Amino acid sequence: MTTSDSDALAALCQFARLASHADLVMAVEVDAGGRATWAVSAPALPSPSFNLARSGILECRWNGEAMDAAGFRLPTAIIHALEGLPAHLLYVPAPSHGAPLSGLLLVWRSAPAPAALTAQVPLLATSVARLLSARREAARGAIVRNQFLDLFESVPAGIVLIDGDGVGAAVNEHAAELLGCTAGDHRAADLAGPMRALRQRCDNHGELELAYSAQINNDQFAAKQNWTLGERTFEVDTHPVRGNGAHGRIWLFTDVTADLLMAAELRRLASSDPLTGVPNRRHFEECSAQIIAAREANGRAVAVLMVDVDHFKKINDTYGHPVGDEVLKVVAKRCRDALRERDLFARFGGEEFIALLAASAVDEIPAAAERLRSAVASEPILVGGERIAVSVSVGGAIGEALPGGDQRLLEALIARADEALYDAKTSGRNRVRMAALQADLIDL
Repeated sequence: MTTSDSDALAALCQFARLASHADLVMAVEVDAGGRATWAVSAPALPSPSFNLARSGILECRWNGEAMDAAGFRLPTAIIHALEGLPAHLLYVPAPSHGAPLSGLLLVWRSAPAPAALTAQVPLLATSVARLLSARREAARGAIVRNQFLDLFESVPAGIVLIDGDGVGAAVNEHAAELLGCTAGDHRAADLAGPMRALRQRCDNHGELELAYSAQINNDQFAAKQNWTLGERTFEVDTHPVRGNGAHGRIWLFTDVTADLLMAAELRRLASSDPLTGVPNRRHFEECSAQIIAAREANGRAVAVLMVDVDHFKKINDTYGHPVGDEVLKVVAKRCRDALRERDLFARFGGEEFIALLAASAVDEIPAAAERLRSAVASEPILVGGERIAVSVSVGGAIGEALPGGDQRLLEALIARADEALYDAKTSGRNRVRMAALQADLIDL
């Protein structure tokens, strides 16, 4: 209810009191269940709630004349407000929106004014109803505003809300922290600078400027973009309020850093061997196709190396599976360290590993295979006080990446490298065998 409406209702009650010589006049808002709260009174009093459902007032057929109060059961709150027992009362029904039993209650401690005076009071019913309706709507609007403000500040996201006229704006605490301004109401024009500065601080500001500059004259556009600020990433969703730019625009800044890290970790877990931490077979097969395809354009050589830990069953039987697991971890690390960063190395299964190498010269591959073998056998592996001599056998195969043959080439290289590995194992282990292009075996 606005101040002017409140003053008007108070003035109306005061007028009715003077005209009728009543000791108390209340403008009462009453819902369909008889629950009442007086909105304003003359003289001015606190406004406790009370119930008129059993008072007899609401059931009476009022004709503009005061009636003996003995025939009614007035709530204690009214008696206390009157500061004495009532002698007569008059109720002028003034139904209002949402409160159909509302009205104007006049109470006298002694004889009422002449009927000629009180008969004029019902003429105020329309004004009372209008003002009480305004009060109720204002109260409801205040509740909605408070709920909105509570939501505006409590959601775990930054919010910038631009009014439909483009003049005013509101910023919550989370957005204020990002923009370096105070939370609360602002001129929309004053936020343009902080918003632009925040975008320019982003690692991907070029991409953002390009995306938003294309929408400068479009007040209906909606977009979601990730704004990357160092280690933090915000998903920024902007769209017209209720789908219409004439209603305003909202910017939502949601910190998705944790979500992205979790997604990255899940991807890592899905593509990594849980024991050794190197890529798993699935990841190897996915990435190898990309590597081979990249080599196809130039017809460059690629190679597969199969690596198998020698006598691994004996290690498990002698020292136990936990020690065997530790041995596999060290073997994987030594092999990974012996390769170039661009080489793809993965656990293929059990004690077997696989590597895919791209080389500008064929003679680079045997040298890389020997580095793997030597890196593992160079010194014993220390596990729980035990020094365990460990070696690996390596089988390799080289092929030329030609357009359209990536999958067939990979399958053929794995098969030939596996044959070479078998020969290395049966020839004494701890050695490298390379399958020649014609599938002949070369002993290194």
